[in-house]
Amino acid sequence: MSDSRVAKAEISDAELLAALEEAEEEYGSMAEALRNAVKTAYAGDDDDVDGERLNDENDLPVKAREGYHKLVEWAEVGGRLELDTATSILANHLNIPKKGVEGRIIKPLVGANVLWKDWSYENVWVVVGTLDGEPLGTETAPDPSETEPTEAEIATDGGGVRERLDELAAAGAEVADGE
Repeated sequence: MSDSRVAKAEISDAELLAALEEAEEEYGSMAEALRNAVKTAYAGDDDDVDGERLNDENDLPVKAREGYHKLVEWAEVGGRLELDTATSILANHLNIPKKGVEGRIIKPLVGANVLWKDWSYENVWVVVGTLDGEPLGTETAPDPSETEPTEAEIATDGGGVRERLDELAAAGAEVADGE
């Protein structure tokens, strides 16, 4: 007897179809979503969440923990990555579809207070925290306004550069005049 079988079923219940489509998006394929559903419902045990073994240390799925270590490798603790970049890195490293990264890796890490999402005007960032779930030496997640210069700070430098340019222009004028 073969170790695998192909199972087919028609699903006409709109609610079940919607749930299946959502799972398909999360896991990258309908087949993977169905495998996970069967594994969770009938073959899972207490240490299984979303079909993945939990790590005893803080109940993170093994893939999520691997993803955390990869993010630390790229951005270090306290570092930030654009969400799209982090998703690509994790999908490539963990060999899972990009569509599944959010549900299988990022959501468990955010839920465990190991990763934070940070929104700016144009991008969504992930901030890498510590595995113990403590925000990086603060009461709350890091404030991006403290780590990045504001537009006003970028636009003005206190006049130091302008003064130096004026000084160089004056020196150039003196040389040109022969003084």
